[in-house]
Amino acid sequence: MIFLIKVIAFDLWNTLIGSTMDFPYLISLSKKDDWSLGEYIAKYENALHKKSFSSFQELKNAFFKELKETENELLEKALYDIYSSRVDKIVFFPDVEDNLLKLKKQGYPLVLVSNVENLAFDDVNKVLDLNKYFDYFCLSFEVGAIKPDKKMFDCILKKTRVLPSEVLMVGDSLRSDIIGAKKAKMHNCWINRPNKSYDLAKVVPEFEIKSFNELPKVLNKLNGVK
Repeated sequence: MIFLIKVIAFDLWNTLIGSTMDFPYLISLSKKDDWSLGEYIAKYENALHKKSFSSFQELKNAFFKELKETENELLEKALYDIYSSRVDKIVFFPDVEDNLLKLKKQGYPLVLVSNVENLAFDDVNKVLDLNKYFDYFCLSFEVGAIKPDKKMFDCILKKTRVLPSEVLMVGDSLRSDIIGAKKAKMHNCWINRPNKSYDLAKVVPEFEIKSFNELPKVLNKLNGVK
């Protein structure tokens, strides 16, 4: 049988693992009352996810510059505490690992597509050994762009050599994953984990699931399998 979907791409944070960032707390310390949570997250990603940093101090300086912060000891301490203690929080959601391995066994090339700081990715990779599950990586700090920028989705096509219509993008962010996939003409599936998404962008996903255990039904529908 020839399947329509040839590649499956996955977001990282709140899709495979829980976010280690407490954005509501950080925005409260930043005292940006006129910013929405989505705007704050977008500024964080814009400052820290498009290039590599050699140290926490370098990363912090870039974040403070984006926020136009000068001295904010509480924010700096909160950010440091998150970065220094997050390794213990890096674990797959219970429904993830078995399903990733099943998809690989079925022959699907898997791509990790993530807006992520290089320092965070190093920690995640050390704990989870992501090469065990993923064939390709499209990481924002390597691409020099963040989802929903088309460059991140073009990265998937360049690495896998398939058509946009042959890709299924799975992610928790309506703004980054679903809008980006739609603009790239890819199939898309929103994983709406309870109390995990800060993102309430106004877009209707092609598919919506609450667990990776529902992915086979999505793939069967796309591939015309009854």
